[in-house]
Amino acid sequence: MGSRLKMVGKLLDRYIVPKYEDIGEYTLRYNDGNIEITFWMDGTEQELEEDIVDDCNNILKIVRPKNNYFIYKFTTGGEHFYTHY
Repeated sequence: MGSRLKMVGKLLDRYIVPKYEDIGEYTLRYNDGNIEITFWMDGTEQELEEDIVDDCNNILKIVRPKNNYFIYKFTTGGEHFYTHY
């Protein structure tokens, strides 16, 4: 799974992070067969989150674990997380 997380990180660094200046950083974690991506944002709105999730799903579909999902979390200060599946 480590190689898959590396691939996800490379794709995010290349295509997602440069496109969305509100992304401060992100973390990746493998959790119960799913890959969890937490975006630390300068500010967050539901529409922006949905755009990021759509772009990620389009780019990351080639590395999605079989029968599992990407879980996207967004936070501005680490206290409240908004989750998209």
